[in-house]
Amino acid sequence: MAITLGTNIPSYNARVNLNSVTTKLANTMEKLSTGLKINRASDDAAGLVISQNMEALVRGSKQAQANIQNATSFLAIAEDGMVSIGDHLQRMNDLLVNMANDTNDVESRAAAVREIIERIDEINRLADSTNFNGRVMLGEKDPDEKIVIQMGCDETLSSVLDISPALTDCHTKILDVDLPAILNPDSKISGTNIIYPKKVTNDDGSTEIKYFKEAEDGTVSDSSETEYNNATGGSGFNATNENCRAYMKKVQDAISKLATCRGLIGAYENRMESSYDSMATRIESLEEAKSVYTDTDIAQEATNLSTQQIMQQYNVAILANANTLPQLALSLIGG
Repeated sequence: MAITLGTNIPSYNARVNLNSVTTKLANTMEKLSTGLKINRASDDAAGLVISQNMEALVRGSKQAQANIQNATSFLAIAEDGMVSIGDHLQRMNDLLVNMANDTNDVESRAAAVREIIERIDEINRLADSTNFNGRVMLGEKDPDEKIVIQMGCDETLSSVLDISPALTDCHTKILDVDLPAILNPDSKISGTNIIYPKKVTNDDGSTEIKYFKEAEDGTVSDSSETEYNNATGGSGFNATNENCRAYMKKVQDAISKLATCRGLIGAYENRMESSYDSMATRIESLEEAKSVYTDTDIAQEATNLSTQQIMQQYNVAILANANTLPQLALSLIGG
């Protein structure tokens, strides 16, 4: 190679190699400091796409697990409400079984009904007040309303579960266990109708006494306090054992309906628990797979660091020597 002053080719080559080694050294130090193999798209474009898709699956699966935990709490609160309502229905059934026995007189049966009335009021209160995050679970609901739990991290139907079949409106009117007019100790006869008072809960949560009228065919319509007070036919209370048994059958049907709903709740909880466990295994596998693309191999990068540091020092020495080559030209001209 000729000795020239205008262009120092060895110096240029040494500088290019030094810059390349320095860039690699900087990348290695960045990977060691962050612990990540991919710090920018240029590090591994394909790996970035794969790792980000895996990250979406991992984070989505973790949120699905949180959804399952919330849904389990939701169902647990609903079941607690059903348990309390079921206890009231069981006590009502006990009272009715006792009332259906002809050894009880009218006063004893009326006293039992007074307790049933209070339990009916409490059932309706529980139906209105049992809620999760402000959402009423055992109250009035649209028959077509669905309560869907997102148990997976994708948009497919296999990732969702509708738990609404386990929840029912537990108001006594819907359960068909409202006290029959003929078993109301405060009822009065007005012609062929029975008029009776009933405590109702308004939309704002307040309660008041309203009056209703039941016809011979069982049709119930609104009445008034005036009409009730003007009724002159005497008491409409007729707690015969036949009437008690008829009401008892409705209460037992309501108990059976609640038991069915609780069975569904248990089935849903078991299904969600299984889904939660399988999701945990899936998350572990995804994290392990993602680690291959994203996590730095510390041992490998430490080896690279040592090599690149030596190469950097070596290229600095070469560059220094290359920069002295033009000085040889002075010796040729007697400098």
